[in-house]
Amino acid sequence: MFNTNKSLYDRQLEKTPEQVFVNSLRKEYELSPAESLGILELAKSCLFGEVPSVLGKQKFLCASRDAKHGRKLKEQEMVKVELTLDGGIEDLDVLRRDGSKSLRQLKLLRITEEAFIQGGLLTQEDIGRLLQVSSRTVREDIRELIHDGNTIHSRGYDQDIGRSLSHKSRIIDLYLKGYTYDEIIRRSRHSAHSIKRYVSSFGRLLLIIDHGITDISETSRLLHQSERLTKEYLDLYETHKTGDHWPKVYQELLEQLKALYPSKKKKTDIKEKTLPPVKEKQKTKRRKEE
Repeated sequence: MFNTNKSLYDRQLEKTPEQVFVNSLRKEYELSPAESLGILELAKSCLFGEVPSVLGKQKFLCASRDAKHGRKLKEQEMVKVELTLDGGIEDLDVLRRDGSKSLRQLKLLRITEEAFIQGGLLTQEDIGRLLQVSSRTVREDIRELIHDGNTIHSRGYDQDIGRSLSHKSRIIDLYLKGYTYDEIIRRSRHSAHSIKRYVSSFGRLLLIIDHGITDISETSRLLHQSERLTKEYLDLYETHKTGDHWPKVYQELLEQLKALYPSKKKKTDIKEKTLPPVKEKQKTKRRKEE
């Protein structure tokens, strides 16, 4: 059983790439912890849009999303997917705040959605193998997650789901409906850090719309995310606004983002510099030389 005491959490935290970066800023540039964390968040937002996730991934073979039910699994079309089993510092935040069960359920949500997006569906046995738990535990976790309004894309559940929101869009939907951060954390099993990052991403969408950009491809490029997710964000944007009027939560998010990313002031036209008049003595000297 994973021990969640503070000393163990701190030791695990020191090994993450984010903490190594923060420690380097504090040591090399003598910055405070708050300043170092601020630079880390700004760097991740500007350079990647979302936290780059290279470490903690695993390739896995599972049934195709298009595989028909009723046939033996070994006769079905299989696909190779890449799943995130270790989300780094964000997983550690969930572990410290809510314990190992919430972390396991967060991983279940994440890997089933990642497999689905890549064209695959995990079985309960697949999930149990990846998370090192029994199929019974997987079934209990799925029931609890569905009870809290989450969508599970797994073989045996997915055929009755139809079109659904990703976990990122669902978190934004809860935020726009007025749920508090604590309520969203409990329902989604995500850390406060992740939720703030997703909300900030939606805020950047509002900023882009405010600048008159409507092309989905261009918007996705600016947000550093897939067009599928951008379409979900735009659907949420249309759902929560009233006619042509933006609700108060949109205006608040937009003002926060404008404060973080102020528009560059337009440069005033620079007048052409004229040469100073030639002194009379210089003119006389030139005439003599000629």
